[in-house]
Amino acid sequence: MRKHMGWQTLVDWAHQPEVVAGLLLAVVVLTVWNLFLAWRWAKFNRRWKLLLTHTEGGSLEHTLYETLRRVALMEETLKAHGNHLQQLQSQTNQCLQHVGLVRYDAFPDMGGQQSFALALLNEHGDGVVLSGIHSRQEMRVYAKPIQKRTSPIGLSEEEQQALRRASS
Repeated sequence: MRKHMGWQTLVDWAHQPEVVAGLLLAVVVLTVWNLFLAWRWAKFNRRWKLLLTHTEGGSLEHTLYETLRRVALMEETLKAHGNHLQQLQSQTNQCLQHVGLVRYDAFPDMGGQQSFALALLNEHGDGVVLSGIHSRQEMRVYAKPIQKRTSPIGLSEEEQQALRRASS
């Protein structure tokens, strides 16, 4: 038959250093574990309150529905912006993007390089070359079309140089 433990046996155990050390270790471990759980609970509670502050008095289901609706709306907006960006990029290719300028003296007795050749090209090499010839009596400006970095009209050396500068 087995005997039941009495109070005296417990008191005897309490005076043994191994038992006291073991119980103290258990108390320390449980205290650390309790502090860890309290920290996790506080963290969860902060997140939960943050989530509930955005519900505007509604349920969590309503908040989730609103969030999904907003995400869908943002996806549509992003797609529209992407399409608009593609349109802008294709329009940009048609804009004048490359410029080449050459200043020179058209006549030997003229100084100051007041004559010029100006090449204006888009991304595809289409555009115009403007030439301004300055003399003592007048200033004349000529325009020559450029398609794929060449012109159907003959170009002067200065115009060719301006075209090369715009193409580089």
